[in-house]
Amino acid sequence: MVKCVAYLIALTPFSLLYLKSDIYAFLLYHVVRYRRKVVRDNLVKSFPEKTTQEIKKIEKQFYRNFCDLFMETCKMMRLKPEEMSQHVTFANPELLQSLYQKGRSVFTAIPHSGNWEWYGKLMHKASNHKVSAIYKKLKNPYFDVFMKKLRKNFDLDREEMIEASTALKSLVRRKDLLNAVLIVSDQSPRGVASDYWTDFLHRDTCWFYGLEKMAKLLDYAVVFVEMKREGRGRYSVTFDLICEDPQTMEEGAIMEQYVRHVERFIQDNPDNWLWSHRRWKHTRQVQA
Repeated sequence: MVKCVAYLIALTPFSLLYLKSDIYAFLLYHVVRYRRKVVRDNLVKSFPEKTTQEIKKIEKQFYRNFCDLFMETCKMMRLKPEEMSQHVTFANPELLQSLYQKGRSVFTAIPHSGNWEWYGKLMHKASNHKVSAIYKKLKNPYFDVFMKKLRKNFDLDREEMIEASTALKSLVRRKDLLNAVLIVSDQSPRGVASDYWTDFLHRDTCWFYGLEKMAKLLDYAVVFVEMKREGRGRYSVTFDLICEDPQTMEEGAIMEQYVRHVERFIQDNPDNWLWSHRRWKHTRQVQA
């Protein structure tokens, strides 16, 4: 059923795609009221300096972006490489190319902003690295298979999708390649003391430590991916180096820089993050 709906959306021309998205956003916000309380609570606590009207404006724009993201993800079923490339521009791919020429593998760390799915489909255009993406296996096996097929790049082999639980082992096996590995690291982890905890948007927040731990173990450079929405269906990608040599970084420094990059991006683009996610469901007073 999901595949059929996605395919019908994929057939929709861009001239009509965002008209449909506006209808879905209206229904999701006003009728279904999908996670309205979660979104409002996240926004109010993250931007205490903003007025109620400002919060509502961000809130409504978020739902519009959220539906655009859904429509654009479905559209991947029919988009050709040259078509998708017209919608995503890379501001400074020379940063990744420089790392490649130096013989450095790299983690490209992107938050849930812009359209991370489209970035995953096009990241091979930014450098000559062997690209891959770390993903978390979905509980529904049929939907998991569907999303993996949808996320595959246009010209790469099956090894590009790496399940999170086997990521380190898989990358160790590929140590002789120059890899560029996509990792989304702003989800909420288990909320235990061993997570990385820091202040984020005015709240004590836990983060997966995997990005820093794997970077140090594998000796990968770390680059932040800022994917900014320039208009409906139009995105620009800017790379920002967090560290070239992780071995020189103090404990927690890579994670702290990544968090600060995410925070600055959200403050500059407040409607372009996944506010429907229950990001602050844990507190530090939990089991060790």
